[in-house]
Amino acid sequence: MFSAVIGFGRSRFCCLPGTSAGRRTYLTEFRQAGAMRHVGWIVVAAIPWLLAGAAEAQTRDKDWAQCTGSTDDDNQIIASCTAIIQSRSETDENRSTAFNNRCMAVNNTGNHDRAIQDCDQAISLNPGNPDAYLSRAHALFNKADYDRAIADYDQAIALGSKSANTYVARGAAYHKKGDNARAIEDLDLAIKLDPDDAIAFFARGAAYQAESENARAIEDYSQAIKLAPRFAAAIYLRGSVKKIMGDDKGGDADIAQARQIDRAVGMTALPRPKSRR
Repeated sequence: MFSAVIGFGRSRFCCLPGTSAGRRTYLTEFRQAGAMRHVGWIVVAAIPWLLAGAAEAQTRDKDWAQCTGSTDDDNQIIASCTAIIQSRSETDENRSTAFNNRCMAVNNTGNHDRAIQDCDQAISLNPGNPDAYLSRAHALFNKADYDRAIADYDQAIALGSKSANTYVARGAAYHKKGDNARAIEDLDLAIKLDPDDAIAFFARGAAYQAESENARAIEDYSQAIKLAPRFAAAIYLRGSVKKIMGDDKGGDADIAQARQIDRAVGMTALPRPKSRR
């Protein structure tokens, strides 16, 4: 009945590989081998190579920084992750990370099928990475393929992704497929893990509302609003439930307040989730 508003922010972008320690180790071993005897001509001959290597390293470091979330520009993230994916020098694990992060950025652009393909590649390269299953689940959720999304959330949880955000996302998927009892179970757990998560209370309120448990819905919407006072969707839906329960004055006041915050709230379907990084 309602879409839970789930924020999949960029905190899940992962993982900048270290390279400086490796370079220090190489230089130490090089000196220990006695190569310093020829340091004069080696340095002269190596200058162009060193300059080229430094430029390449700077480009790689910039690509990794942008691929792993130093920018909010999804197109830039896609371009930087693509450069890493196409590099011949990266390990499978690093390329898996880049595919995963590109999956999330592409999902945010609305191309969910392409995002799923990238997550497929991430999983193929590193089947034990829970983030790749989580990212693919988000894209499947956006396609309204809730059964497959739940299966991927299950796998992410089995591999160790047991944060409140994961249970909120799976709970939202259960809610969207109409299984509100299981949605509420997941959202109960999410709230236990993070009692300050406004989205978890909002999503549980939507599940209660779908089950016509209107008093509980109002209680959860009110808690979501307490935690996030400008949460327009929660204020609007609380108003709609108040009107269902006969409180027209209170309901109209909530709806008016919600539309002062977001003039479009209630006019269209609530937004689908973006990928959390």
